[in-house]
Amino acid sequence: MKRIPGKSKALYAAGVTLIGSLVLIASIGSPALSQQFTGDAMRISIRKDVKDLTSSQKAEIVAAILKAKATPDPNDPSHSYYDRFVIWHRDAFACKNSWHQDGDWAGAAHNSPTFLPWHREFLDKFETMLREMSGDPALALPYWDWTDPASTAAVFAPDFMGGNGDPAHSYAVTDGPFIKGKWRIIIKDPAALQKDLTPQTSFLTRNFGHFVDTSVLLPTAAAVRGALAVNHYDHNPYNASSPLPLSFRNSLEGWRDAKLAHCDDGWTINEEVDMSPHELHNLVHIYVGGVWRVGDKLSQGTMAYNTSPNDPVFFFHHANIDRLFAAWEKTSREHYQPAAGAKQGWNANDTMWPWHDRTINSWFGTLRNGYRYASLPKM
Repeated sequence: MKRIPGKSKALYAAGVTLIGSLVLIASIGSPALSQQFTGDAMRISIRKDVKDLTSSQKAEIVAAILKAKATPDPNDPSHSYYDRFVIWHRDAFACKNSWHQDGDWAGAAHNSPTFLPWHREFLDKFETMLREMSGDPALALPYWDWTDPASTAAVFAPDFMGGNGDPAHSYAVTDGPFIKGKWRIIIKDPAALQKDLTPQTSFLTRNFGHFVDTSVLLPTAAAVRGALAVNHYDHNPYNASSPLPLSFRNSLEGWRDAKLAHCDDGWTINEEVDMSPHELHNLVHIYVGGVWRVGDKLSQGTMAYNTSPNDPVFFFHHANIDRLFAAWEKTSREHYQPAAGAKQGWNANDTMWPWHDRTINSWFGTLRNGYRYASLPKM
């Protein structure tokens, strides 16, 4: 994720709408972003709030995740199908997949304009995998609305993601389906990013709200409204330093008072000025994982690492980020920036690492991509 001040380098819901005999136009600010669907029927899955899932729907998602963890990746059996997603997320921070610009670095999926479309495709592929594992073509990812205590309680319930870590057991998660001894972390952050940390564990860890010598809370509805009020998608220099009043992407990603990112032993390092705030997307990662002192070193929970998808709650957090993106798309007259002229892989008609299968523009609009959210936040 990001460097801890002065220390670490790391910082469906079931429901389907069938639209028959239609022509659907999904346009975001420009005819270039329109896509037309024709045919007898189009299946639109509905992503719901976790708190609105039934017990059987929760169980189906959990079972699919566990099966994916136990199933070899069809493309590379040296790791599991689930761990394919952890590897993709880790390697998005590799310098070879990032861009060097005037002494600063910006990544393939973070700290860059591709943050939102990249994670939208990432979620789509994860959702597809869960459907394969469950055999249920109607399964859809739910979202965790972290501004709603009821949604938070549902996410961390014993029948879904399990709760906080136990300090008596090195903050291991000890309830729910992903407990120590059952859920094993195989893909870890590179050693170069753990120089100032206690070693990353092979079990899921959480230390809610702890951040070094202070505490943090989950984002508020007011903070969400503030980000959604930004009219422009992004702005030069298209990284963590993009001006917040002109960059919805950066406002939502959560960078504040960013320093110049740099490359260290082949990995991009992002950090902020000491004691700067952590907001929205970044804040949730910090809140769930936690960062705490152990002697003269720091430890951090699973969600604080670049390999944060090792904690399955990652996907429900990012479904909410995508939901906020969908809310912004619905009301904004702006569209993706940069349109052209930027680094290869950032422009609207470029494809994204590591898939290179579709243009960035094609990921704008949820209906055109086969899903919608059961509810969107109020502006």
